[in-house]
Amino acid sequence: MLALLTTSARAASTKPASPPLILGINQSRSVVPSRGTAYLGVTARDPQGSALTFTWTATTGALDAPVHGVDISEVTWTAPDCIIPGTSPVKVTVTNAHGLSAEVDFSFHVGPTLYENQQAPFATGQFERPLNMVLTSNGALQYPNPYPEPFALSAENIVFPTEHDVSLTFLSQTSVASHSMGWLYYDDVVARGYVDTKGTPDSSDDTLVDTNGNGITDFHEDLYNLAPFNGSQARPYVGKARRCLQTFYSGGFNYGVPDLALNASCSTAFSRLTLDDARPGRTSERIPVDVVGALLSSNVPNGAFSDGGLFPRIPNLLEPAAPENGNKGLGNLPFLLTDDDSNFTTFKRLAPVNDSDDWSEGIPDYDVSAYTPSGLRRATNPDPGITSFDRTVKLGLVQGGRELVFFLIAYYDPTHLPNDDGTVYPCLKKAVDGRCTLHLRSPTSVFFSKSRWNLDQDSVGTTPVAEHNMGCIADERCTPQDPNNYSCALGGSSQRLCGWLDDSAYYRLRTPGYGNIVLPKERSGVLAASHGSMPHLEIGTATTLPGTWLLGFEDLNGGGDRNFNNVTFLLKASSTTGLVRSHVLSDNALGHCAISRVRIEKADGNLQSCQTAPTGTEFSYAIATDCKVCTGVFCQRNPSPSWMPVPFAEGQSSTILDLSPSSGDQLCWKATVRSLDPTCRPELFHMNIGYELNFVP
Repeated sequence: MLALLTTSARAASTKPASPPLILGINQSRSVVPSRGTAYLGVTARDPQGSALTFTWTATTGALDAPVHGVDISEVTWTAPDCIIPGTSPVKVTVTNAHGLSAEVDFSFHVGPTLYENQQAPFATGQFERPLNMVLTSNGALQYPNPYPEPFALSAENIVFPTEHDVSLTFLSQTSVASHSMGWLYYDDVVARGYVDTKGTPDSSDDTLVDTNGNGITDFHEDLYNLAPFNGSQARPYVGKARRCLQTFYSGGFNYGVPDLALNASCSTAFSRLTLDDARPGRTSERIPVDVVGALLSSNVPNGAFSDGGLFPRIPNLLEPAAPENGNKGLGNLPFLLTDDDSNFTTFKRLAPVNDSDDWSEGIPDYDVSAYTPSGLRRATNPDPGITSFDRTVKLGLVQGGRELVFFLIAYYDPTHLPNDDGTVYPCLKKAVDGRCTLHLRSPTSVFFSKSRWNLDQDSVGTTPVAEHNMGCIADERCTPQDPNNYSCALGGSSQRLCGWLDDSAYYRLRTPGYGNIVLPKERSGVLAASHGSMPHLEIGTATTLPGTWLLGFEDLNGGGDRNFNNVTFLLKASSTTGLVRSHVLSDNALGHCAISRVRIEKADGNLQSCQTAPTGTEFSYAIATDCKVCTGVFCQRNPSPSWMPVPFAEGQSSTILDLSPSSGDQLCWKATVRSLDPTCRPELFHMNIGYELNFVP
């Protein structure tokens, strides 16, 4: 747009002089690429016939030396990366000998336009590794439902890359103890304030916080309700009300004795003992240490060792939220009992439900279907009685990108014999040198897949903690120190490792009820933790079983025999989601420029069987402008950009998003395809992406 301004002045003669007349304006382009050039010119005449002076100015960008004629002037302007939309950065002033002038403003659009497509036709190499999406021969991105993409899971970081339909299948139990098995979302624990994330999306460097500064993390204080009842270090009780009001003093701090560690009469349960040091390499040393809690002396617990809640001896924090725990539970309990044996008893009757079966057939000894996957009692049981359907619990849709933490609750009397059977008491508080100063003694122990959360110390300290051959039957005579006997060679190798599962579990997997699974002779193991806590979950990832993982728990504090097969499950996940993320489309760090508006046009559907998007098949899109994090001219990929959903009006395939006041300049997009129809193959045919830049002071 051109604007013509004139300035008048009173002439000295009776007839006023007139300002110059603009006869013509030349602008080679009004849309200029970032750092592009435009040729500008103006032609003028003075009504009085006097000489004209041309003055070019620019508020941004750069002007070359102008070329002047008697009545014409031309100049080349080099644009910056961007300008503020609606402004006129270049002006020419034409002045005559009488000091009168006329001005012309030149306005521009600098940088890409909304309708200038930045996304080339789909081809290999344009995207970060697609998840459950393939590039077809006709250049479309297709979700090949229902075939899963194989990927490994780590016990320390259990994350599905996209939304998955997840189930747990009970396999075996080989233990005197009784157990409950559950899980929770890691970010729920973060949201409760228990975790210092260090400001990074990676949870590997996260630590549990101790906001009241008494040496026990808030998470473990609330897990066992250890905080003092009053004073500056008090914390709200997790549950409805305390059963006991016993307190103890240790290391200069006052604490509450856990209800989970007190008998029915709430008898005092605190002592100062001399025990074996549980640090690796120091177990021959005896150290003074405080011990809180007691153990059940009979098989009739009555109200003993209970914190109330939905289930007497499951920590309230790990129950599903319910009025019985003050709605403070964070957990899900798909299996309330894992007993699968030839009797009708649980360990000292401590388990949350009764053992109602004496067959060992790979089904827990209670009516699993009487409870929801989170552990709440159903109003109507869809499958009354103990049947083969009680073997598997469908957890439902687990969101992609959200970390899961599995846990095993063991009902058993802990011992502290690191030099005998490798067991230790859980440690609530450590000195700076790693020495335990306060042990817990309770018949309820909790073991998390995230080993940093475990209270028991690894007194052995070997690396790895355990190593197994998945496809080999476990033999008690095989030892990690001498795996050459009573073991099996890894496939394609002469290296031998001890087996993992016992023979009943091994052959049970080969039955139709488990999908006729034959485990390959591949390595599985448990890495040592740098923080000194004992890992308790081994996850086996077999290359021949995409979407299926073997979970094996070790149920003794300190690790005991470290066989990691005391309770085993199959974790199965089928993807309902495909995900593709583009590389950055605006590949320059532009300093004071930000992407202000984006136009998105998409073409999706299905040509092979559905023709149009079927019921149950959904496409969703998002963009982000911080897809790389830049420092100066150096940029690196941002694993967790600030995604903004892209809404499309009904029946529309394009939209324009105003991103102000966003300050990002690294644009990318992602498409998520969710299909619940196994007969359809949703496809994304193309994307057109255009954007505008704005100057950010």
